[in-house]
Amino acid sequence: MKLLSKTLIAAISTFVLAQGLNAQTTICYKKDWKSPSTIETTELEGGECKGEFSFAQMKKNGWKLKDLKIENGEKGLNYIYVLTDKELISIDNAKFMENKYTKLEYNPITTKISNINGDTASINVGNLRVGQSAIIEHTYKNGKSLIVANAYVTASNANSSTLKIIPFLDIKQNAIPTSTRKPVNGDKVTVNYLYDSSMIIAPSQDAFLATREKYKDNDFLHADIFAAKLKVQGEPLPSKETIQEFAATQNIGTIFFVIGSTTYIVDSKTFAILEKGSLSYNFTQDEKMPFYTRIEKIEKNAFDSVLDYENWIGFLKTFLGDDERTEEQILLEDELESGALQVKGEIYNNYYKTILGLKDAAK
Repeated sequence: MKLLSKTLIAAISTFVLAQGLNAQTTICYKKDWKSPSTIETTELEGGECKGEFSFAQMKKNGWKLKDLKIENGEKGLNYIYVLTDKELISIDNAKFMENKYTKLEYNPITTKISNINGDTASINVGNLRVGQSAIIEHTYKNGKSLIVANAYVTASNANSSTLKIIPFLDIKQNAIPTSTRKPVNGDKVTVNYLYDSSMIIAPSQDAFLATREKYKDNDFLHADIFAAKLKVQGEPLPSKETIQEFAATQNIGTIFFVIGSTTYIVDSKTFAILEKGSLSYNFTQDEKMPFYTRIEKIEKNAFDSVLDYENWIGFLKTFLGDDERTEEQILLEDELESGALQVKGEIYNNYYKTILGLKDAAK
C-alpha cells in the first residue's frame, strides 16, 4: 500500500523546484566528461540546453553564468552550469586583462555621495576600476553612524566616478532589526572597504606560502577556515556564490586566486579583478581541489547540490514505490565519489578561470 499518492509526490516536486529555481534560471550539465579543454564547446544536457547547445552557444543566446559546479564522477568530471537570463553584477574581467596593468592602491578612500538618482550616484573620486566596491554610511545627529548600502563603481573618469547602489547584506542576523533607510546626498562613501582583509585560493602549499609572503601587508584569513565550512556544508567544490557568502560573513574584502603563475586579486563582492601579478613557486603535476588546505576529505552530502530536488524526490519514490524515473534521472542521482579531488593543473585552472570570467581572456 502506498503511503503517498503520485499527485502528492508531484506537488512536492513542484514545490521544491519552485524554491530552488525561477522562470529565468536553467540548469545544464555534462556527466563524466574527460576533456576539460572542450567542455565549453560541448553540447550540454538538461534545461534549456536540451543536448543541443553548448555553454558558449548559450552565452551567445543571451544566457549568463550564475554559477558553476564541478563534481567528481565515476568516469570523469560532472559539470553543472546554472544559467540565468536576468541581469547580474557584470564586470568584464576578460576586457580588463587586455589593458595595460596599473597597480591599485588598497587604502580606503572616503568621500561624500552626490547626485543620487534611484540606484545610481556619483562621487568626486576619479581613476577607479570598474567593479571596485564601497559602503555607504549615514551619520545621525547624535554622531552615531549606520551602514545603509553597498555600492560598486560602474564608470570612472579622471575626476569622478559613478556608483550603483545595492543592498547591504553582509550582516545576516534575524535577531537584529534591519534598517529601511536609503542613502541620501551627503552620506559618507568608503571605497576599498576591507581590501586589506583577504583570503588565498591556491593550488598547493608552496603557492599559498609564496602568495602570503609576497603580499604580507594584507591580513589573510587561513583557507582552512573556509575549507572547514565547506566540510560542514558538504560542498567539495565551492561555487562563486559560496565564496562570496563566506567572504561577507568573515569581513573579507579581497580574494587572491592563484592560477598558473599569476595571482589575481579580486573584489569579493563583485568578483572584479583589481590587480594581477606574477608568482614564482614550485609547480606540481597534480593540483588539489578545491584549493590547498589542511582540512581532509571534504565530502559531498547526499542531498546537497543544485540537483537536490531530484535526489530527494528519487528517494521518496524508491521508498514509496512507483519509481518512474528515466535511466538518465537515475544516473544523475547516483552517489558521487567523495573526498579530496586530485586533478591535473588544467582542471584547477579552468575551474577558477571560468568563475572569474577569464576562460576566453588573452593569456
